[in-house]
Amino acid sequence: MPFRFKKKESVAKAVRRLCSERLEDALETLEKTARFEAVHGVRKEIKKLRSVLRLTRGEIGKKTYQRHNRVLREAADLLTAFRDAQVKLSAFDDLSSHFKGKLPLQSEIKNALRDNCRAEEKKLSVAIAPLKAILSESKEELDSLKLKAKGWRAIGPGLKKVYGRGQAAFETISGEPSDHNFHEWRKRVKDLGYHLSLLYPARPRKLRDRMGKLEKLGDLLGDDHDLFMLREFVIKKFPRTHDTNAFELVIYARQRELRSAAVKLGGRFYREKPNRFSRRIGDYWKSWRR
Repeated sequence: MPFRFKKKESVAKAVRRLCSERLEDALETLEKTARFEAVHGVRKEIKKLRSVLRLTRGEIGKKTYQRHNRVLREAADLLTAFRDAQVKLSAFDDLSSHFKGKLPLQSEIKNALRDNCRAEEKKLSVAIAPLKAILSESKEELDSLKLKAKGWRAIGPGLKKVYGRGQAAFETISGEPSDHNFHEWRKRVKDLGYHLSLLYPARPRKLRDRMGKLEKLGDLLGDDHDLFMLREFVIKKFPRTHDTNAFELVIYARQRELRSAAVKLGGRFYREKPNRFSRRIGDYWKSWRR
């Protein structure tokens, strides 16, 4: 089902529907989809659900938000090891393709990554039952979720805060371009992307371009973080030699390319002040809802 607000639906009703749909889709995915696709799909639905709660956290109450956010994060964590194993293998393949297969220790590293995927896949079945239980319980509770405010007042402050946090994370990078700070920026970018997806019907032609830029930015930052995890895996798995040092330098080179492109794009996207950004999207919303 589309991850969107509906024109004639109250915000409170929409939030309950969106939460229910995400959890239903996650549970259905666990039942019907192959393991890798299921893990990716369920984690994505949980991220969408957490983004809905984050958008309305001021209206559902601090304690309610923190409790559900913590539970859903724990649910996603049950799948993290398997997902990370697959992502590192995919990042290695992309790196090998980018550098025409001229990587140090290429076969040794790929074999180790495949072994890691197989080992994590064997553990995955243990996580399914508790995951289903968490998602089912969350659905029952979120079906009766209440919001204090109505209309744009229920979501405008959350949108402004998420945009502002993304802008602050972008500015932090200019002074301290660490792996951690780039990853934190990525999380804020993904949140805003989900929020604009919810609001897309309010002004499709205007929001399509912004959503495209955010998606591209998220992909650049995601590829960067995947390489960080790959580098950590190789450093931990293999002894320090000339070849492992050379492999690490290749990763750094690719990360510089990705980060340069991300900073350039982010500089164009995060030029507005949060108040102005939120007010403009709010104007789209109010015009649409009239």
